[in-house]
Amino acid sequence: MGTVFRLHAFYPAGRREWMHGLADRLFDELLEDDRAFSIYRPESEVNRINRAAGGEPVAVEADVFELLEFCRRWWQATGGLFDITVGAAMRAYGFHVEAAWPADSSLEGLRNDRRALSGLTGCDKLELDERNKTARLARPGMLLDLGGIAKGWAVRKRAGLLVEAGLEHFALSAGTSTVLARGAPEGSHGWPMELEAPPGADSETTEMVLTDCAVSVSGNYRNTLQGNGGATLRHIIDPLTLEPVAEIRQVVAVGQDAAECEVLSTAYLIQGGLTGRFALENRPDISVEFYLLKQ
Repeated sequence: MGTVFRLHAFYPAGRREWMHGLADRLFDELLEDDRAFSIYRPESEVNRINRAAGGEPVAVEADVFELLEFCRRWWQATGGLFDITVGAAMRAYGFHVEAAWPADSSLEGLRNDRRALSGLTGCDKLELDERNKTARLARPGMLLDLGGIAKGWAVRKRAGLLVEAGLEHFALSAGTSTVLARGAPEGSHGWPMELEAPPGADSETTEMVLTDCAVSVSGNYRNTLQGNGGATLRHIIDPLTLEPVAEIRQVVAVGQDAAECEVLSTAYLIQGGLTGRFALENRPDISVEFYLLKQ
């Protein structure tokens, strides 16, 4: 998933062997998540679906099916702002050049063909069969890209593993963009963590103290390409306009669910504010901070 996962944990004296075994299990399952979700692995679950686009349904693992259902629900809830089928547009613009996507020369040159790209985008074209646990992209050339959700989903699911095992005080992070914290170290009010800071800040990270919450930070200033006439193309694409988000933005979402926080930070970054096509209602457990940054 292109990031480093870290576990910080406080556990009772005398349970070191148990803790080491639990940590080994955690990281083994995170490796399995990477094998399932990564677009850089030819045999990942997501790339099996991509290769079969327009063809027969693909049987997937239960966890992958659950993630796809989750993404489709949030695509609908955000009015299409959060969309894991934006892969064809990402490819057309030249992002993810090292991805193990299926060979398809038809996507070359589609950057300026919005009509063609729109036909390859939209979770209404992601067909899910709950009974048989299959997934199908309805049209050839469609591509799933889980880069905007995989880390949050992995943190959400694997934190559940730790809780079920009886670990009460821990922080699980995916790089400096997604963190979930439970409890606190002994004698402390929370977990001191470093999250990604926006460009122009005094340091590359922002220090926060987290207790019983998840945080996701989305920004469109990391991965860029040079476009026509020297224009800067930023890596987050608006699924509705099929153009990269031009203004430099950062969104921080805080809640209980790391996957929800990652969805919301992405959707609001694309929208450009807290109101518009999508507004979060009746969720006092979630807070969102929005920043428009200088070019």
